[in-house]
Amino acid sequence: MVTATTATAATTAAKGTSTGNSTAKAAANGLITSLGTGSGVDVNSLANSLVAAEKAPREAELNSRVTKAEGGISGYSAIKYVLSNLQTAFTDLKNQSSFNTLVTQISQPLAINLSTTAGATIGTHSIAVTQLAQQQRSISADNVPGFATPFTEVNGGAAFTLSLTNSSDPTPSRVFNRGGNAAPSTSMVMFKAMSKGDTVTVNGLTLTANKSLNATEVGEMFDQLDTKTAAAIAAGGIDASTINTDALNAFGTFSGKFAAGYSSGVNNNGVLTLTSSDNDAADIAPPSAVQFTNNIAISANATTPAGIVTAINSANLGITAQLINTGNIATPYKIMVTGTSGGSNAFSLTSLSQRNTEVVGVSFGKKLQTAQDAVFNIDGMDMTSSKNTVTDAIPGSTINFTSVTMAGIPASVVFTRDTSTVSTKLDALVTAYNDANAMLAVVSDPKSTVPDYGATLVGNSIVSTVRSQIRQMITSNSTTPGGGLNALRDIGFSLDQTGVLSIDKTKLDSSLKNNFENVVTLVTGNRENLSKFSVAPAGTAGEAVRKLTTLLGPSSTLTTQSTNLTNKITDYKKQLADLDTRMTALLTRYNKQFAAMDSLVGQSKSLQTSLKSTFDGMMASYTNK
Repeated sequence: MVTATTATAATTAAKGTSTGNSTAKAAANGLITSLGTGSGVDVNSLANSLVAAEKAPREAELNSRVTKAEGGISGYSAIKYVLSNLQTAFTDLKNQSSFNTLVTQISQPLAINLSTTAGATIGTHSIAVTQLAQQQRSISADNVPGFATPFTEVNGGAAFTLSLTNSSDPTPSRVFNRGGNAAPSTSMVMFKAMSKGDTVTVNGLTLTANKSLNATEVGEMFDQLDTKTAAAIAAGGIDASTINTDALNAFGTFSGKFAAGYSSGVNNNGVLTLTSSDNDAADIAPPSAVQFTNNIAISANATTPAGIVTAINSANLGITAQLINTGNIATPYKIMVTGTSGGSNAFSLTSLSQRNTEVVGVSFGKKLQTAQDAVFNIDGMDMTSSKNTVTDAIPGSTINFTSVTMAGIPASVVFTRDTSTVSTKLDALVTAYNDANAMLAVVSDPKSTVPDYGATLVGNSIVSTVRSQIRQMITSNSTTPGGGLNALRDIGFSLDQTGVLSIDKTKLDSSLKNNFENVVTLVTGNRENLSKFSVAPAGTAGEAVRKLTTLLGPSSTLTTQSTNLTNKITDYKKQLADLDTRMTALLTRYNKQFAAMDSLVGQSKSLQTSLKSTFDGMMASYTNK
C-alpha cells in the first residue's frame, strides 16, 4: 500500500532527520566551544552541517509528497486503461450488426465466391451463371507481319491519328401511346449506355456524358422533369441552365430545353415514361444521339510500337495497350488493346494517316475477345452485369463469379448464423470486466505489492464509485428488454461473492440458439452506430458505452484528479527548487559570519599570547626569577 509505505518512509525520514539534526547541533556546539578556546576551526564544515540540518526535514516532506502524487497518477492511469478495455468490449457488442455474423456455404465454390456485410440475413439462395462478363481485346493487325522490335518505325516515321469510338449505339428507342380525347399520351423511352463525350437528345434537351454512363444512370438524368409548373409554362419548358449543377456535372452536362407539353416520370432501370400535359397529344420528336470519337494523336517521334502503346495509355480513354511477343522469329511484336468489361464497353479503334489511309499494321480490326455482360439468374430472376462482381443482387452480399455454374444445376448459397463469434465477444466482455475489477482492488489494497500501481489509491472514494458503476453496467436491467430477457443475468451472466464475473455457457448457448433476436435486443436495443448525442435507449452494451465514455472523458473525475496531481507535482518541484535557492543563500551567509568569527578568535588568541608574555615578564621581575 503506497500510503502505508509513504507513511513509513516519512517516519524513517523524520527519524533520520532527527538524528541528523542532533549530530549537526552537537558538532556545531563543539565547534563553537572550540571557537571560544581559540582553537582552529573548519568553518565551511560547520556552515554545511547547519544548512543540511535546516534543509533536510522540508526536503524530505516535499519528496514524499511528490512520490505520493506520482503514485496517484499511476493509479488513475491504471484505472483508465482497464476501463478503456472494458469500453472496447462493450463497443464490440453495441451494434445490431455485431451479432449478424454469418457462415456461408456454397455448393459450387469454383464458380462463385462471396462476402457478406451486416445487411446480410440467414437464408438460402440459388445462383446460376451462364456467361461471364469479359473485356474486348483487339490486336494491332491480322494476317500481316508484326514488328521486328518495340522501336521499329511505323508509317514511315510520319505522324498519324488513332480514332476510338464505342461500338454500342447510345440512341434511345421509344414506344408511343396516343391517349385519345379522354387521356394523355405517353412516350416510353428506353435509354442505352453512353460513353464519355456521347450526346443524347430527348424532347429538345441534350445530355453530354462526362463519363461512361449505364442505361439506368442516363434515365436518372432525365427523370422527373415537370413542365406543368408555372415557371416551366412561362419559359416554354425546362431550360438546361436550371438543371445543371456541380454534382450533376460529374455525370453529364445538359444543353437546350426540355420542351413544354410532356413531363418525365420516375426512372425504372433506364426506362422512362413521358406523359403529355394535354389529352390526345402528338408524340415527341424521335430521340437522337451522336457518338463521340476520341482521337489519339501519334506524333512523329512516337511512331513506334512502344510509342503507340504509351500514347494510348496516356490518353486514359478506358482502353489499355500492351506489347505482345507472338514468338514469330522475324516480326514478333504486336499491340493488344483491352477495354473495360461489359457488352456496352465494346469499342472500335482505327488508324488514319495524313493521307487519309489506314496505317499498315495498325488496324486493330481483329478481335481476340468480344466484350460481353455476365448473365446469371438469382432466385429465379434473370440478371446481367457488366462486371463479374455483383453487389446488389442479394442484400448484404458481394458476389464474385469466377466461372459458369454447371449446366442446369444452379449453385446453392446458404447463410447460417455464427453464434460462436457472438460468444467470443461476450467472453471478451467478461475478461475485460474482471480485469477492471481486479485493478480497482490492486490500487486500493493497502497490502498490495504490485509494482507501480499497488496501493496507490488507498481510501480513495473514486475507486469505490467506479467499482459500483461498472458493476451496475453488468447487473442493471437493460433499457431495451424483450422476450423475457431483462438483464445479462438472463443469458447466463453472474457475479460471485468476490465480484468475479462468469458466464453459464449452457444458458448462453440456449439463449443464442432459441432466443437470438431477443438477445440482440437486450444487448444492442437493435441500434446501429447510434450517435453519441442520441438519448434513445441503446441496450445494455450501448448504455455501458455511454457511461464509460463519460468516465473516460476530458472532464471526468479520473482525468481532472490526475491533472490536479500533475499540477501539484509541478508545484512541489518548484518548492524544492526554491528551497535549494534559500539554502544556498543561507550557506553563503553562514560562511561569511563564521569566517568573521574565526578572524576575531584569531585576533583574540594573539592578544592573549601577548598579554600572557607581558604578565609572565612582570611576575618574573617581582619575584626576581
